[in-house]
Amino acid sequence: MALSSRRQFIQQTALAASALCHPPVPALLRDIAEGPRQSPAPADAASIRKFVSGINGHVIMPDTPEYESSRLIFNRAFDRRPAMIVRCAGPSDVARSLDFARSNSLLLSVRAGGHSRLGYGICDGGVVIDLSGMKHVEVDAVKRVARAEAGALVRDLDEATQRFGLATTAGGCPTVGIAGFTLGGGEGRLMEKYGAACDNLLSAQVVTVDGRQVETSQQSNPDLFWAIRGGGGNFGVVTALEYQLHPVGAVVSGALMYPAGRIPELLRAFVKFLAGAPDEMDALAQLLPSERGPRLKVDLCYCGDQQMGIDLIRPLRALKPQDDTVKPISYLEAQAAGGFLQAPVAHFQTNLILRELGEAAIAAITTAIDNAPAKCKLVIVPLRGAVSRVSLSDMAFALRQGGFEIDITGAWSAATEKADAVQWVETTRDSLQSFAHGVYVNQLGDTSDQLVRSGYGPNYARLVEIKKKYDPNNVLRLNQNIKPDSPPCS
Repeated sequence: MALSSRRQFIQQTALAASALCHPPVPALLRDIAEGPRQSPAPADAASIRKFVSGINGHVIMPDTPEYESSRLIFNRAFDRRPAMIVRCAGPSDVARSLDFARSNSLLLSVRAGGHSRLGYGICDGGVVIDLSGMKHVEVDAVKRVARAEAGALVRDLDEATQRFGLATTAGGCPTVGIAGFTLGGGEGRLMEKYGAACDNLLSAQVVTVDGRQVETSQQSNPDLFWAIRGGGGNFGVVTALEYQLHPVGAVVSGALMYPAGRIPELLRAFVKFLAGAPDEMDALAQLLPSERGPRLKVDLCYCGDQQMGIDLIRPLRALKPQDDTVKPISYLEAQAAGGFLQAPVAHFQTNLILRELGEAAIAAITTAIDNAPAKCKLVIVPLRGAVSRVSLSDMAFALRQGGFEIDITGAWSAATEKADAVQWVETTRDSLQSFAHGVYVNQLGDTSDQLVRSGYGPNYARLVEIKKKYDPNNVLRLNQNIKPDSPPCS
């Protein structure tokens, strides 16, 4: 690996050694959610130099010019300082990084898009496996298959596949990394029609914690393939993913924003609209505070005949939205407009799953949004269509019953706003807990053994057994962690 000078190289490795031995102070949100920590074993400068010299990509150390920008992640609530960031060029770099961290008992995190709600793409005083340089996407338009390196973002995958009028279920925020998104399940605008992202995963290349590079699919290492489709990054570092693609052209998409003061009425209408909507219709509701009172925004995306899509939304337009941007646009335009949070910001988010949105739940949601601080929101994501027609035992992803995911987010731009935002999120979650039946791990900004078990339900016990096989020492634990020594569910 090329560095500017031998002197600089020696200085950098000395700094890295110091950081590995003396991790910095805790990050901003340690009181909300903290990943497992340990005291790292000393790593001497000679072993660091040997490690760095074998990396084909780029190792970023604390005095490297791009260090400060490279350690930033989407959730600015976390201000962590790793000892080194390894921007990998390929699977061999991933394998070397795993070996170095494991051999030196160092904290290890894996980052692609950096959108982990818990900031798990970065760590204090440890090693970051950064996949962001691995973004190549290949499309076989005849077979309708895409192969993407794990550092690709949603927009990279969408742009490559849309050149051929194809797409697969991908996140609504263009800067989300496809790997973490898919491994946790993967909800998107096409999930009612084509299933979750993990339902469309055909195979993956994985580097296991012992450095092996393996392929996993229904035919090869099927237990690992079962686990990574919903089980997150618990079992290895995925370096490439192969997806099934589907024909997707122009869509009818946009948003309807309604005047303040009509939340219960509008939520009832939203539930009624969904009850008669076909699989081609994706819709979610955002509840937002405003100076005049809470407002409801319905985001729509219909991937079918355009006139039929326009006809279908007439009942929502009859409710007289104040703003209406729904129109035929390209799928790429629709995807670019998505995302619960449009830019990096400090935030705390959690979620729960409701089987139905009845009067009691609507009343609790209305009360919550009436009391929301200015930078908070509540998003209702329906779970319906193809995503709910997959057997619970087919893969680790457990959200297979119809219902509603309630995402509760509090953001802040000043430290003085943090306490109110966090308290509102927690209070809102608690007020809905009696209606809840599970969680979606990708949108959890807090973690506990109970939450992880809730996220995987009856699949949890099998995931523990697979974790024991592929990562018995829990090297990959900065995630919604499945512990290899977990006791059986009671």
